Amino acid sequence: MAAEILESVPEHGGGQAAVTTLRRSTESAVLAALQLLSSDAPPPIPRLTDETREGCLEFARRGIPLDQVLRGVRLGHARLAHDLAAAIEEHVPAEDRLTELRQITDLLFGYADIHASLMAEEYIAERDRWRGSGQAARRAIVDELIAGRPIDSQSATRRLGYDISLTHIAAVMWVDDSQITTPSAELLHHTAGAMARTLHAAGMMLIPANETGTWVWFALPGEKATDPAEQLRSGLARPEGVHAALGPPARGPHGMRRSHLCALQAQRIAFLMDGDWLCNYLEHRLVALATKEPEHARWFVQDTLGPLASEGDRMWELRETLRVYLDEERSLRAAGERLHVARNTVTYRVKRAEELLPRSAPTAKALELRLALEIAQTLGVRDWGMEAKRPR
Repeated sequence: MAAEILESVPEHGGGQAAVTTLRRSTESAVLAALQLLSSDAPPPIPRLTDETREGCLEFARRGIPLDQVLRGVRLGHARLAHDLAAAIEEHVPAEDRLTELRQITDLLFGYADIHASLMAEEYIAERDRWRGSGQAARRAIVDELIAGRPIDSQSATRRLGYDISLTHIAAVMWVDDSQITTPSAELLHHTAGAMARTLHAAGMMLIPANETGTWVWFALPGEKATDPAEQLRSGLARPEGVHAALGPPARGPHGMRRSHLCALQAQRIAFLMDGDWLCNYLEHRLVALATKEPEHARWFVQDTLGPLASEGDRMWELRETLRVYLDEERSLRAAGERLHVARNTVTYRVKRAEELLPRSAPTAKALELRLALEIAQTLGVRDWGMEAKRPR
């Protein structure tokens, strides 16, 4: 249902955290509707679930038009009605179907009507509160900047309280550990401050993105020679429950936009990986570029690697050995040192991996082969013949 809403109303998207919020809101609304339908007692007056209310507040803060929000609601209820009708067709005896369908349709129509009205009321109230806040004014400037529209740099610097003319590193941060008791906003702000101190940043700007995520920019006083990601990993203890995707350093307003958009791509990769708390775009930009369309990327890996894309630790080991061997310019010694195995082991694994490749894959397709291996290694999906792992 959430996927259908995103396809028809793309404004609901805007990053993995936004998609997660929509999915939570949709799921809770469906469960509330099913609970209403399954009760033998007179139907109570529906109310918004906490998850639906959170989603509604986020839609208002992100400036998604109310008509688009309500369109998403209509699409969701239409899908639920369709699936319930299909369930009646499958499970209810023919002589009882019409009665059952009418009863469910009446209840569901009433629920959908009240649900949409409550969402509209919540949305309008939050939109009015948000428009009157200084935070909304800052977010509006940032949205203009990210959209690539021209802005007055001096005015924007003054209103943001952040010098946009410097060199910037953008980070997209989020909390995904349900066991964390500290409020997400407090935890994210604390971690962002620690990152700013570690980077010796000249300034920091934090813009809340949703209930569990935030956008951050760190201003650097000059061109940085030190790798920011390495600086953070070595100088900062792993923050419990917090993840960050890091964009590349870039200068000025356009640099803020570029670093942020790259950080969003790094976040997409982070959701597909089981890795460090920090995902650095510069370490994964080739895979980010190649996996913009995940299904096409999976087809590419399957077609290029053939049987070598099969599941199992052994196949993963063969793919990784071949990847490192090619990355080391076909040096058996260098590959063995990186993998901490004997040279003969590398020789055997490479030979076995090449035997499993389709006949069209070897030297004439060296670039495609290396890219397919890099995608498989970075995303860590063991079985490329199966559906790719969905984001957490």
